[in-house]
Amino acid sequence: MISRRVFLKGWALGMTALTSKSVLNTNLFAATEAPAGIQVPYSTGRNRPLLHVPANACDCHHHIYDPVRFSYTPDDTRNQPPATVDVYKLLQRRLGTSRDVMIQPSAYGTDNGCLLDALKQMGSRARGVAVVDRTVTDAELDRMHEAGVRGIRFNIATGAASDEAIILELSRRVAALGWHTAFWMTADDTVHMADLLNKLPSTIVFDHRGHIPQPDGIMHPAFKVICNLLDKGRTWVKLSGLYQDSKTGEPGYADTVKVGQAYVKHAPDRMVWGSDWPHPSEFSSRKPMPNDATMLDLLAEQAPDESVRTKILVTNPAALFGFPQS
Repeated sequence: MISRRVFLKGWALGMTALTSKSVLNTNLFAATEAPAGIQVPYSTGRNRPLLHVPANACDCHHHIYDPVRFSYTPDDTRNQPPATVDVYKLLQRRLGTSRDVMIQPSAYGTDNGCLLDALKQMGSRARGVAVVDRTVTDAELDRMHEAGVRGIRFNIATGAASDEAIILELSRRVAALGWHTAFWMTADDTVHMADLLNKLPSTIVFDHRGHIPQPDGIMHPAFKVICNLLDKGRTWVKLSGLYQDSKTGEPGYADTVKVGQAYVKHAPDRMVWGSDWPHPSEFSSRKPMPNDATMLDLLAEQAPDESVRTKILVTNPAALFGFPQS
């Protein structure tokens, strides 16, 4: 039996030979110290963020993949390579964050075993968002709560059920635990589901800015739907995945930054930030990995006021995910 460390090193060498330069120009798993910073798998550059990262800053959206120990669902098509807890901790060191929220990836379906194991590894400074169906028992939800889970996610963008009765039922059940209901879906789906979203009893979270598309930007009707929900005080938006809907692209993702600016102006107390590491959408599309330090620095453009950034990185995540306020 080879160790997991040896497996990962062997996997990295093999991937370097087999995959495109555009995907693996990050020297995956060459996690070494360098004078300019830290090399992190699935992330370009070694620089640290230029902006001040306050104590207890939280990365509110990342994933853990550990297929060596936890197999993906048989119908998984992404085949995301390992992105384990020990590797994610390198990103924390590089960015200066100390709290995190790990999101159940679609590769695991409703089997939250990897998520719960990762929460145990990360300890009390971590929270999780699970994926469940209506067969989940109250006892299972209670166990997940004890482990640090604070929400459920509907991956509608990857074909998850959008049945109104199911979403309402699960939203009601998790609301009793103080959890939120998160959605990964297109902006058109948001418009289509507007009536349902307004009826949900739980707090709502929109992943990746609600995927407001370009070039429509804030003129897309989904932006108004989300802002109306924000005005009711029980909805949150993750300022994550700037690259996912951008048409302008690097270095500044100016179009999706403008969407973030509009959200922050509208409801600064309902915004949180996330890295989306290890950037599974970019891996699947064989695109270059983003620079996570740059992604965090772009928060300064979306929220120029440092006190507002502290809300987004510390105060707001504490309120949404149940971290201590200090």
